[in-house]
Amino acid sequence: MNYETLSYFLAANSGEGFFSLFNTLYNAHEGWKLYIIKGGPGTGKSGMMKKIKLNAIERGFACHCVYCSSDPDSLDAVIIPELKISVCDGTSPHTVDPVYPGVSETIINLGECWDENKLEESKNHIITLTDCNKALHKRSSKYLFAAAKAKTENEKILASCVNQQKIENYALRSIIKNYECTNKAGTAKSIFLNGNTPKGKYIFIDTINALCDKIITVTDEYNHTSSMLIESIGNIATANGADVIMCLDPLRPSSKPLHIIIPDLRTGYFTTDSRINLKPYATKNINASRFIEKDKFNVYKNRLLFNQKAATRFEDEAIDIMKKAKSVHDELEKHYIKAMDFNKLNDISDKMIQKIFSSSQLTKE
Repeated sequence: MNYETLSYFLAANSGEGFFSLFNTLYNAHEGWKLYIIKGGPGTGKSGMMKKIKLNAIERGFACHCVYCSSDPDSLDAVIIPELKISVCDGTSPHTVDPVYPGVSETIINLGECWDENKLEESKNHIITLTDCNKALHKRSSKYLFAAAKAKTENEKILASCVNQQKIENYALRSIIKNYECTNKAGTAKSIFLNGNTPKGKYIFIDTINALCDKIITVTDEYNHTSSMLIESIGNIATANGADVIMCLDPLRPSSKPLHIIIPDLRTGYFTTDSRINLKPYATKNINASRFIEKDKFNVYKNRLLFNQKAATRFEDEAIDIMKKAKSVHDELEKHYIKAMDFNKLNDISDKMIQKIFSSSQLTKE
């Protein structure tokens, strides 16, 4: 799946803890190369990746931009599919270490660019801020866990209210008219299109618009019936040879996906609700209630609303704590920025860029 220049997350602050998809950044057995950047906060990891991204785009290559869910303005990784090259921030919490050192992975050590004497001068502040940042993220995770638990209870309730056959029939009609059965199954790539971040509930609208001419929203305040439909569409599509992008739920990434994009059809199905309202972008909207047995739903309606309100409050509290953690992280970065030799960093960046693009055609023809 090469597509074009896209933006998304590959990690989430979730109710299951920090959830990473960084293992999908490259495939050593298919000839991919991964550059792993190691360094402290504020040492220029994101800036280096932005330079690589710009160089790739200037040369005509598609570039996937993987952003940080703890700071959506900062890059966690860039992927250049046509060159089979990825570059990532390999530090905690998404720690990445080489599996085939020097063969499929190269470490870029930005520790070479800092003055340890200057860091030593700020030692106590650095330790205090680092510990504070970790404590805030841990506290935020507890609220996300509580939110996920409330949503999981609603999922169990709604499972008894959904007409599964109606969902399967709709999903089948949506795909069969576009694909004939083949002997070759399609592939599924998982990403996070949205996330809980210090900026609130964040979604990459530009990526949706880049990949989809048809944006089909599924209105569902509980995110369960829509996810059942979207999972069914994805399963049927891949079984019929389509490649799909499964967009996981950042609160419960191990559950059913929130959205699906089928690039070949320029079509996507997206869960929409009062928190992430995608209906203004929709070419068509489906109300998830059409798949619900209303008499069964009404029995549990009050309980479902109670859980939903609780989950919303817990998520909002988690986001507020993330904002505090971001402020602490910004203060921590200042100490490392003061200790960095950015001329040396620029030299490392330039050599890295030369190495990446000299290993293949310099400009896409």
